[in-house]
Amino acid sequence: MEPEAREEIFERARELSTRPAGWRQADALWLRVIEAYRQAVAGGRADRHDQRQLARALWRHGMVLAGMGRHERAKEAGHEAIVLFAEIHQAVKAEHPDPTQPRRDEALAELITAFVDSGESAFVAGSPGVRLQLLEKAIEIGLYTAGPAPGAGPRTRAAMATAYHNYANALLHRHQEQGAASDVQEAVLAGSRATELRLKALDPHQPITIWELANTYSIYAPALLMIGDVERARLVVDQGLQLTELLGMAGLEIRQKLAGTAELMRGASGPDRGGSRWPWQRR
Repeated sequence: MEPEAREEIFERARELSTRPAGWRQADALWLRVIEAYRQAVAGGRADRHDQRQLARALWRHGMVLAGMGRHERAKEAGHEAIVLFAEIHQAVKAEHPDPTQPRRDEALAELITAFVDSGESAFVAGSPGVRLQLLEKAIEIGLYTAGPAPGAGPRTRAAMATAYHNYANALLHRHQEQGAASDVQEAVLAGSRATELRLKALDPHQPITIWELANTYSIYAPALLMIGDVERARLVVDQGLQLTELLGMAGLEIRQKLAGTAELMRGASGPDRGGSRWPWQRR
């Protein structure tokens, strides 16, 4: 298949993947895309772009498979994508030692994101423990490679913000199931780090950055309330509600979660002891 044809069907599959109604078609199309890029990289003839496109196709196909409930195939695709993204990052690292250099930043961000998304797929498949392990690995890679996230490149910072956000959520879910107080303390730290990174990325002209920060506030606020930090939780809820006003209908679900936390605050006098009354979300 010619390079232009590969790019065209990749984009068609990507577009179909954005909505559940297109998943069945996307599944079949991703198989064609993956095979086309496998042939392109066979025998070491491929350039870096073809390798990256193969990794991206496997990653996106894995997310579609997870959404369709085909968890074993999703796990296989996600694992292969992680391996390829790791190889690509190592190759780019040899060319660009500085992790903030644009190409290196992109390669590292995609590797972190592949771990994060594989973790969410594992959770959907009923493996919350695996999700935590993959999220911990994503954060470890980012910290070991680029240092503290605020000093990383912009794409790595965005990927790390999502990793910290999802990690906080996963810890709160485990607290709900097992009741370990240490999980809540760690979730507060992760929520704080995600908030710091998303505040740094906030751009009034990019609604997605407003949505992401508000979404993190909807996780951070209940975590703060659980450790008894009612005043800071109230501040986070208020800021989150202001952001959702800017989002309109796009912020409705987040606004409902923040309102739920606000309702709990009215009777809060200390750390949560039960764990069953809190509103949860996966992402």
